Amino acid sequence: MKTVQRILLFTFSLFLCACGTQVQLQTLEPSQVNLSRGSSLRVTSVYNNYASARLEDALYNRLVATDFYSLGGSAAILYIERAHVHQDRYINHTCKPDEHCHCVESVETTLTATVQLELNGQIIYRRTLSDTSYSDYADYDDVARDIVRDLVPRTVTYSVRIKPQDGNETLEQAAQACKHGDWLSGRSLAESSLQTYPNDPEAYYLLGIIERNERHFSASDSYFRKAAQIKPSSRYTNAIRDNAEIKAKEELARRQLNE
Repeated sequence: MKTVQRILLFTFSLFLCACGTQVQLQTLEPSQVNLSRGSSLRVTSVYNNYASARLEDALYNRLVATDFYSLGGSAAILYIERAHVHQDRYINHTCKPDEHCHCVESVETTLTATVQLELNGQIIYRRTLSDTSYSDYADYDDVARDIVRDLVPRTVTYSVRIKPQDGNETLEQAAQACKHGDWLSGRSLAESSLQTYPNDPEAYYLLGIIERNERHFSASDSYFRKAAQIKPSSRYTNAIRDNAEIKAKEELARRQLNE
């Protein structure tokens, strides 16, 4: 029994090493429309029906919560061009001939909506969404959330995977420290790991990620280039490209936020 447990533990350890450690970072994403904080925005429905009114209320509440737009103006207008709710009624299963069955009727509610944002008579955003729910109340807020997500700068969490060279336990500890938010210890451990494993490209990759987390993009690029010199890989060259995209998006998002 103990032998089996050891084998399972060893196999699991190999699996963890193969998968690496996920380290989470955050970045600012600009809105899909280039409007700044405080811009005047009005939400209105083209057709006066129940679905449009419900979606208009949901959008207004979501936008108020962001504190990004000055609502009620007329510089930019978010039109709810179309909002339609359709309900499908169906039986949850087929009754057997010899079964004493009490079938339960169910309802699937589908909301389809098209919205369009205009600024000075020009269309700057248009999207059609569809959402299905078993609740008559969940659809509107879900669709409103997706629309507002496009119209307001937001913080996005993403992850990168660190895959240390076999035996580089110090780098694994560094990745774990960063995973739990201790970036200072992560840096120290990653640098220490290079004393034993000077040619582990993942150590330089992690240091590049740490610099990215600090928004030191030039230093981050240098570490990614070092990793690519040791082991030519799109993983490391793409990280340099990602740095440029992240930097540009964050600069735009900060301008939108007036920061």
